[in-house]
Amino acid sequence: NMATEIIILNCAECEPLLKLHRQVLENHAEEILYALSVIAETVEASKVIIAVKPAYKKAIAAVNKIIKNYKNTEIGLLPEIYPAGDEVVTIYETTGRVVPPGKIPISVGVTVFNVETALNIYNAVKNGTSVTHKFVTVAGEVKNPQTYFVPIGTTFEHLIKLSGGITRSDVTIVNGGPMTGTLATKFDVVKKNTNGILILPDDNQVVRKKQAQTGISVMRAKSTCCQCRSCTDLCPRFLLGHPIKPSEFMKAVSTGNVTDAPVLADSMYCVSCGICEMYAC
Repeated sequence: NMATEIIILNCAECEPLLKLHRQVLENHAEEILYALSVIAETVEASKVIIAVKPAYKKAIAAVNKIIKNYKNTEIGLLPEIYPAGDEVVTIYETTGRVVPPGKIPISVGVTVFNVETALNIYNAVKNGTSVTHKFVTVAGEVKNPQTYFVPIGTTFEHLIKLSGGITRSDVTIVNGGPMTGTLATKFDVVKKNTNGILILPDDNQVVRKKQAQTGISVMRAKSTCCQCRSCTDLCPRFLLGHPIKPSEFMKAVSTGNVTDAPVLADSMYCVSCGICEMYAC
C-alpha cells in the first residue's frame, strides 16, 4: 500500500554541457507548475518540490514569479554536485529520505518527474496532444551550440547541420552527457530519451574512455589498482548507505577472485554515473 506524499520535479541536469531542462523550466514554468499541481491532486500528494541548482538563476526566477499561485509547492535547492540528478540523490538532498537499495522512489513516498515529462503532461491534459517532438541540446565542437525542439526521429547529422556544422574534422558524437552518454554516429536519431548530443574531438578523454574495451580496462586495473578506495569513497550510492563498494569489486576483478559473491552481486546496485572510472580513479 504505497502512496505518493511528495512530488519532485527533477531539474538538476547534472551532466555537463546539457542545458535543456533549465531552459524548458525557465520558458514554461507556468505550464509545468500547473501540470505538477494536477499530478499532486490526482495522486493526493501533500507537497511539490521543484529540485533545482542555485546556478540556474533564470529558471528559479521564472518559478518564483508564479509559485505563490500553487499551494504546497516549494523550491528545493540542490547542492552544486554531480550526480544531483540521480533521482535517489535528488530525493535525499531535497527530503532527507533514502530510497533503499534496489527499491524505487515510491517506497519512501516520493515520485520524481522529469521537467519535459511535466510539460508533456500539461500538453496532454490541456490540449490533448501526443509527444511527437523533443528538446535536444547540441554542444561541443559545433559552430552554434543550441537547444532545439525537433521531431522524434530527427538524425544527429541534421542536428549538427542546424548548429552550423562541426568546427573540426576529427570528431566523435556522444549521445548524452560526458559522464553517462554513449558513443553514437550521425545516422542515429532522436528518441524520447535523447536529451542532448556532444560533438567531441576524437582524442578527448571522454571519448577515449567510452571507446575502451572492458577486457583491456581489466588488464589496466590489474596493473594499476592500488586499493586507494577513492572510487568507493566517492560513489554516490555507497555514500547513501547502499551496499556497493567499487574498490572491493575492482579487487575481485583484478585478482581474479570470483568467489566473493556478495561483492559481485552488490555491484548490481551501480547506477552507471561514471564517477569511479571518469573521475575518482
